[in-house]
Amino acid sequence: MKIKIDNIEFSNFNDGVCNIFTTDEDEKRLPNKHTSLGFENRILGFKRFFEGNARNININRVIRIPQLGDIDNEDYVEIEGVPYGIKIVQPIYGTNPPSADLTLDKANI
Repeated sequence: MKIKIDNIEFSNFNDGVCNIFTTDEDEKRLPNKHTSLGFENRILGFKRFFEGNARNININRVIRIPQLGDIDNEDYVEIEGVPYGIKIVQPIYGTNPPSADLTLDKANI
């Protein structure tokens, strides 16, 4: 049961786990930055979909994770063995705990 408080959304990150990693200059995978990090699936809305298309960004998935300061759009997310490139990191401050939405595109690594 979620407790309802005005202007604060509670996130539980219970839709699955992911690993966040980066690669070196030769596109070789480096050790994970974060392992078994819980995430929450988000709905890909029309606005985000069409803004991505206008910028030639293919969007396959959007997830919400706890807010971590060391994640950027040069990192990758692995969910169920499938690597995704991070296209957009969007901090969300109206949640408890503070979180970030990651816009993902399947990667060929």
